[in-house]
Formats: sequence, structure tokens, C-alpha cells
Amino acid sequence: MRAKANVEALKMALKDNSPPLIHHSDRGSQYTYKEYVALLKGHGSKISMVLSAQDNAYAERINRTIKEEYLDYWKPQDIVQLKRMVAKAGQNYNSKRLHNNNDRMSPEKFITQFSFLRPQERKLMTIFNNELIN
Repeated sequence: MRAKANVEALKMALKDNSPPLIHHSDRGSQYTYKEYVALLKGHGSKISMVLSAQDNAYAERINRTIKEEYLDYWKPQDIVQLKRMVAKAGQNYNSKRLHNNNDRMSPEKFITQFSFLRPQERKLMTIFNNELIN
């Protein structure tokens, strides 16, 4: 991908829109390009990048869940409603929604219980091990 095209696209977006508070991306060369990063920082955006391309799938999964399980159902009518509903969805996702990988607990409850366990009592889970599957 050509990074200069992304810089021009970002400039066009910033011309008519407020800069993002946080810009999240994978580690694609177009997002690590010095001019692209400088443009974001120059507009006060914080930059969030995954450590590996595989990590981005988890962020995308959460975005999909919020969109499909909350926003598609609530159908926000304007940006004010959208912001309020995204905040509510995030709160619900973390405090109420049960997650199979967390022994059917919300993330908040899982973290609380996990912190009280001794290291040898903590369940280990491999999310991704960077090995190629043949």
C-alpha cells in the first residue's frame, strides 16, 4: 500500500472533520509512515496500534459486537444518541454481558475474581502463539 495516498486521505478527512481522539490501527506500513503519524499527533490524536496483526482481530470483534448486538437494535438517530449508546454498550459489555471465555462472567467480574486467585490457581489461556499452522 502506498502511504502517501493515506496521508492525502487523512488530510481530506481532517479538512472537514474533527480529528479523532484515538486513532487505532494495525501495524500496516501506511499507519506507521512518519508523515501519517506526525499528521495525527499534530492534530492532538493519540495513536493506538496493535502489537501484531493478529491482535487487531480482537478489537474488530468488540466493534462488531457493539454494532450488531447494541447499535443495530437501538438504531441511534443522531451523533448525540450514537455517543450515548456506544458508552452504554461499552459499559454493558464490560459489566453485564457474560463471556464464554471468562467462565460465563462479565469482564469486570472475571478481573475481580482473577485478582484474588493465587498464580497457581489462575487458568491459563493461549490466545495466539504466533506459530504457523501447516
